[in-house]
Amino acid sequence: MEKYITRMLAVDKLIKRKATGQPKELASKLQVSESTVYRILRILKENMGLSIEFSEKQNSYIYRSDSEEFSFEKLSLTSKE
Repeated sequence: MEKYITRMLAVDKLIKRKATGQPKELASKLQVSESTVYRILRILKENMGLSIEFSEKQNSYIYRSDSEEFSFEKLSLTSKE
């Protein structure tokens, strides 16, 4: 689970900087597969309730609201994740 938390924090940082790039580029930055990128985004969206979308204009995943924030209190993982 530690690796997912580390990756989620990295994704959060890149989203805040609007520097994720396309999924393939984000996978490269994180040194993971694209399917892992989608899994991390799903966890952030579904398990943590964050509103994340891809912005074509900024070529990055973004938070829909500036008030979105990663918080371990929101984290709810199953043993599979």
